[in-house]
Amino acid sequence: MGKILWDKRYSGFVWHFIFTLPFIGLSLLFLQFTSGVTWFLISSVLRIIFGTGILLISCKLFELRPSEILSFKNIKGALATGAGFLIFFLFFLIQIVSGFGEITGLTIGIFLTRVLLQQLATGFYEEINYRFLLLNGLKHTSNTTGMKLLYVFSGSVLFGLLHCVTGWDTYRFLTTAAIGFAFAVIFVKSGNILLPMILHFVYDFLVHIIAFVQWNNNPFFDGICACSEAAYIVMFVISLIILIYSPQFNKKKLC
Repeated sequence: MGKILWDKRYSGFVWHFIFTLPFIGLSLLFLQFTSGVTWFLISSVLRIIFGTGILLISCKLFELRPSEILSFKNIKGALATGAGFLIFFLFFLIQIVSGFGEITGLTIGIFLTRVLLQQLATGFYEEINYRFLLLNGLKHTSNTTGMKLLYVFSGSVLFGLLHCVTGWDTYRFLTTAAIGFAFAVIFVKSGNILLPMILHFVYDFLVHIIAFVQWNNNPFFDGICACSEAAYIVMFVISLIILIYSPQFNKKKLC
């Protein structure tokens, strides 16, 4: 049992399921009995508790301090390897600006709990779980291109499945898996997990804001929206090229 739980190469996947299954179970349970601000507060607390637990287990498994995991090391390399997501995010911003009308129905309570607190907690929990815990073991393997692809694709599939727990949606699975893939490439190539956390939060923050936007439809906005699928594909392809062909952006070769 000790080898299964504490092998740096693959035990991150074991611990991932140990944490993720009860997290999903508790989330679905509370979702049955709560809603609105109460649910968003409970959801945020669950993410913070489980994320902290994963951080502590990661420290023991990989013999690291929290400050070594949550640091701004190699930020330039992280930004370079995030080119795929950053281009996609620029497209996303243009899409929002081109069709933005007005925000309606967003209360202070919903903004603070759903849009702000829950997304902060989500960025922390999902990146420490689906990127760091799952993928940090890669550096303890042969770290070949094949191993990189195996680890990153596995983590991305699990990330996509997470977002389909309440009901299968092929489009949602593919798009979230693509975004998870882009975040994974940043971590694997640079060793920096804080930038994916920050980008994850900013993106989710805007996604939940625009849920309350009344759109101003116009030809340019409609044309941009029609290119959304292409934007996901471009992000994925660029990230895949960076993963396979780019030089290591981490001088200490953490991954």
